[in-house]
Amino acid sequence: MAEPTELQRDRTEEAETAPRGQRRQQLIDATITSIAKFGLSNTTLAKVTQIAGLSPGIVSFYFNSKDALLLATLRFVAEEYEAAWQGAVEAAGPDPAAQLRALIEVNFDAKLSAPARAAVWYSFWGEARAREEYMKLCGDRDAAYFERVLALCQRIIGEGGYDGLDAEALARAIDGMIDGIWQGLLVESGQRDREPARRSCFALLASLFPRHFEMPTGHGAATEPAAQEPLAADGIPVTLPAWTYDNAEFHALEREHLFLPNWQIICHVSDVPGKGDYATLDMMGERAFVVRDEEGALRAFHNVCRHRAHAIARGNFGSCKGALRCPYHGWSYGFDGRLKAVPAAKSFPGLDKASISLLPLDLEVFQGFVYIRFKGNGPSLAERMAPLAEELALYRFEKLRPRGDFWCHEIAVDWKNVWDNYLEGYHFSTGHPGLHDLMGNPYDIEAFPGGVARLSHSIKDKPARSWAARHYQTLLPEVEHLPGPLRRTWSYFPLFPGMSFDVYPDSMNFFQVLPAGPARAILRGQSYALPDDRREMRAARYLGVRLNTKVQREDEELIDSVQRGLASSSYSVGMLSEKETIVRAFQDWIRDRLPVARLTEAPPPGTIATRNAALMG
Repeated sequence: MAEPTELQRDRTEEAETAPRGQRRQQLIDATITSIAKFGLSNTTLAKVTQIAGLSPGIVSFYFNSKDALLLATLRFVAEEYEAAWQGAVEAAGPDPAAQLRALIEVNFDAKLSAPARAAVWYSFWGEARAREEYMKLCGDRDAAYFERVLALCQRIIGEGGYDGLDAEALARAIDGMIDGIWQGLLVESGQRDREPARRSCFALLASLFPRHFEMPTGHGAATEPAAQEPLAADGIPVTLPAWTYDNAEFHALEREHLFLPNWQIICHVSDVPGKGDYATLDMMGERAFVVRDEEGALRAFHNVCRHRAHAIARGNFGSCKGALRCPYHGWSYGFDGRLKAVPAAKSFPGLDKASISLLPLDLEVFQGFVYIRFKGNGPSLAERMAPLAEELALYRFEKLRPRGDFWCHEIAVDWKNVWDNYLEGYHFSTGHPGLHDLMGNPYDIEAFPGGVARLSHSIKDKPARSWAARHYQTLLPEVEHLPGPLRRTWSYFPLFPGMSFDVYPDSMNFFQVLPAGPARAILRGQSYALPDDRREMRAARYLGVRLNTKVQREDEELIDSVQRGLASSSYSVGMLSEKETIVRAFQDWIRDRLPVARLTEAPPPGTIATRNAALMG
């Protein structure tokens, strides 16, 4: 080794006269520097003392061997990190989301996550299998961090009602994400801007726990190119890529970003006319119900008992007298959601009934129909439906009454596939020859801002060939309150992501499509009509149902074939014509909220949420 310079000799004299604790720490700091520069196996006592500015023999006053110095260095780095995250959690207060945020933020502390610290940690981990004392120090600290993350995930899942989430799997994902960031700091030692990695962490948390974390503003701007307009080589708009129609990770994003934040129809006000009458909705792991309270107002709640999570309201519709009673253990709630009675209340020492209520949900009534929203604070239903409000008002929705039975069934088709078919008339003549026989002009179609649209077509004057269509033409009576053209028009008013009003002169349906899983959907609907006892009207309504039942069967055959084709290795994306304008508007609405859907090929498994978060902003 080279002869010490005058400056090094001065540093040595100063170091050797320093307090004992300070000199010990100098040796540990120098060991960290040596490991980062030369590696663990190439770190020697001579290199450490030279870096520290101490004489070679002084090490023996503090450490009896190189192994003891290395072990002390590992212990220092481990305890430094552990003390930092424990202190951050304590300072964050009792809120589990704030504590989890603090746990993540610690990993971006400039000193703790310096490349030298990362190099030390991974150097010792590399030797841990051969050294029991290394394994214990590294393993114990990692296990403690993981257990804290797991406990916080469990609390957040319980507090936020994130049904179906696996706390251990999420904790391991978060732990793996942090580990990946530290490896990046080690490999990319010149990278000083940690903000992209930090934003990615909190984007993941926002995707997992959207009621507790907000998506970082401008996330992805520094790491991802701008999302491109999806066009084929010749400029024709392309469809959503096939991979998005059967992918569990993309389905999870749809739940959090498309369905839970948007209004979902649950019933008509006439379905719940009296005190205690209720209607329910189960959707993607969430359960809700609306109930008419003592004053006649409608209220919406999560359909989950606060005791042991059983459903309070059962069936699609029902009625309770006096209270909402959980059928599992008999806990009873008022129609305002407050806990009223607990069987064997003395077996719950200290239970304060006044502090326990069913968890409320956003509720809105628009032109007689009742909607709920599981999360978010976006535009009201009335704001979204504003482009259609005047036209819909002509049909007097508020005065409708239920007609026929509520229906609901599951199909092995992705929900987007259902809407791609529903939102265009291009397949009308070939896919529905019977309905085409009844209708004259092609679809009149228009998409509006806010995720709403209209499709309509008029009944032919020329007699149809089929018995049902021909008799519908002749028997449909005049509906005096409708303007002339609408008396012979069928119209469809979709609201993205998954609801539509199918409106006829004689009646109307709400039609809802809800994801039931990757490549599975639930179709849900109910028919309504204004009171009208004319024989011709009764006959027209019967014939209309008959015609639409056949159309529904035809559509389900079409989309079943499409779903199988989407799984083919021969198909990646398709093309859209000008007759499929609303399909394009629908798919662009999805791309705007889930930009990962602009990628023709699926990202690697396990990365879709983080890739989507990186593309947002």
